[in-house]
Amino acid sequence: MKRYYYMDVLNIFATFAVVMLHSTGYAFWNVGDAPWREAVVLQVLFIFAVPVFFMISGANLLDYRLKEETSSFFRKRLHRIAIPFLFWTIVWFIYQNVQEWHHPWSSWHTYARLFNGLMHNSVQPIFWFFYIIIGFYLSAPLLTKIFTVENKALVQYLIVLNLIINGVISYYYQVKQQDDFALIGGFSIGLSGSIVFFAIGWYLKHFPLAKRQTHLLTIAGLLSVVIMIVATIVLSDRRGQYQHQVYTIWGIFGITWSVAVYNLFQRWLINFQPKPRLARLLKNVAGASLGVYVIHDFFIDTISRQGFLKNGSPEQFYGMPVLVWLLSVLLVLLIKKIPLLKETV
Repeated sequence: MKRYYYMDVLNIFATFAVVMLHSTGYAFWNVGDAPWREAVVLQVLFIFAVPVFFMISGANLLDYRLKEETSSFFRKRLHRIAIPFLFWTIVWFIYQNVQEWHHPWSSWHTYARLFNGLMHNSVQPIFWFFYIIIGFYLSAPLLTKIFTVENKALVQYLIVLNLIINGVISYYYQVKQQDDFALIGGFSIGLSGSIVFFAIGWYLKHFPLAKRQTHLLTIAGLLSVVIMIVATIVLSDRRGQYQHQVYTIWGIFGITWSVAVYNLFQRWLINFQPKPRLARLLKNVAGASLGVYVIHDFFIDTISRQGFLKNGSPEQFYGMPVLVWLLSVLLVLLIKKIPLLKETV
């Protein structure tokens, strides 16, 4: 099977974007000063991180029937995601309990809290990614019956419908801080917010955009960035509270910017064929992305707890992400060489 190296590059870039997002958490705790506005800009610019992972997954996996049986797909994919999810949830629970919670290890209530944390994603909130990707894997055998080249119009219908219901209507309710369950709950079948990214990833792989369409999408993406930044700052100032829902990845502006980034890399690097040494490097670093996702926050949390960097400083916003990303990649590559632990990353 042909390897699309633009996906490796995107994977690496998206992993770094995740670290950038979690290094600029200053945006969530402060409203109004200059560093806060800078943090908002960085949050919006790098919000494409997880959507890019979803689009790559859609592009790679919605054609799985061409390469393997469903039983093999389930065995490999659930094994690939379930072990890291469970292992690092437990590790994070131990870490949080030692650092903050201090629940007694001798009490069964502590282990009940672990189970409850698994059920509600309250151990490590950034692990919300796992719940969506597991749901995608479980749904893939059904989705692959829809996502075929012959069904292009049907896929277009699904994408457009999702953009209207979730990207526009649901986003409107979020920005207005209103409950949307009565309307969106009734339209939920087949319109899960995350499906749009998997669908677009598959669609762009099979039907790449023309040059003019790429230009229009890029312009729309940049305009979306400006709108999200301005709206977040203005509404946060007015409401006296950080309005991070303005740049949600499930809103039309977040979707447009994420797809624009993905599409630009695809168009620039669609025929990229690196030399063998670089190809191996890209493959190995891209293959560390899941491990970086689950590990990087240990470094960020340690740096924050020890007070090594001033909150809101350029060193925190720009230096820390580079250092944390490099350390995380190196640690993951090292773990991959340890037989008993390599399955966890």
